Amino acid sequence: MNSKRTTIIFLATLVVLVLGLAIMITRPFLQPFAFAVILAVVFFPVHEKVLHAFKKRHGLAALISTLAVMLLFGVPAFIIVTLGANEALTAAHYLTRRSAEEGGFTLFLMNVAAGPLHFLGRWVDLSKYDVHGIINSNAQKVSVGLFGMGAAVLSNLARFAINALITFVILFFFFREGKEWAYRAGKLTPLSDVQVARLYQNISDTIIANVYGILSVGFVQGLLTGIAMKIVGMPSALLLGLGAGLCSIIPVVGSAIVWVPVALYLLAEAAVWKGIFLLIWGTVVVSSMDNLIRPWVISGRVELHPFVLLFFILGGVEAFGFIGLFLGPVVASVLAALFVMLRESLGDTGSEAPDFADFPP
Repeated sequence: MNSKRTTIIFLATLVVLVLGLAIMITRPFLQPFAFAVILAVVFFPVHEKVLHAFKKRHGLAALISTLAVMLLFGVPAFIIVTLGANEALTAAHYLTRRSAEEGGFTLFLMNVAAGPLHFLGRWVDLSKYDVHGIINSNAQKVSVGLFGMGAAVLSNLARFAINALITFVILFFFFREGKEWAYRAGKLTPLSDVQVARLYQNISDTIIANVYGILSVGFVQGLLTGIAMKIVGMPSALLLGLGAGLCSIIPVVGSAIVWVPVALYLLAEAAVWKGIFLLIWGTVVVSSMDNLIRPWVISGRVELHPFVLLFFILGGVEAFGFIGLFLGPVVASVLAALFVMLRESLGDTGSEAPDFADFPP
């Protein structure tokens, strides 16, 4: 008996140590892994139809499903990146031409700041400050900062491409063997098949509801931003609205990446009231949609109060970044399900749940 207990303790200790090493080794791939899980859950019903069409040839069906998902995301991403790159080149050529026409980058910045400073001077005595000296001393920093920003964008794009490739490779294996892996993982727990199925169902419902929430927020914020851009007379209002909708998934800043620079541009061009309108519209109307729509959409599929979901969404983003948008609600949903199971176990009551064997990964 003692020998068996010693063996179990030794094996458990080894498992903990090796698991810690495994987490350290695979940590750089945790985010692509998490995205692959999300895609697998969302598109698994489609994959099962593909699997049925190819007569249960799992490898071929997984490849077809993965390629379909890649096209679904890859084609729009390529179009958006191409359009964005063209707009960035146009803006760079414009800045280069304007700075050359006005005698250099420093004078260009002074001329750009003239409109907002004139407007601000109506309420603040700017004569106390050496504004031109401040601009002149920081012009070089602005130039270096813009260069560094461009380099960072290129670096992030390369990292994104690598992570996307890893995500789709993992997704292929999830499509091919994910259901079996989920079944085996469930069997390792002391829970019944019904309880494991309920946990998986909660996770699946929460992930799918969150995807619906992200799409809904992106659509509404993109639409509202596009309307505002049209009102202030910006060219390419449709493209700017589309960009705002896509940027809405970025934690904390979201669609402000689009409308804040445009508002600052309008202020710099002396279109003061248009710039102020865009700032107020973006802050009060556009940004508030995230906190209103996402919890409401998720709570329609997950049995949690929108107030609770809002805190778990915000806390998840604070703790884990973008992936926290999914992880926060999943933790809240699983925690609620575990409490229900614990109450049922203590009260020795049963409840109906989907058949575990039929549940996708």
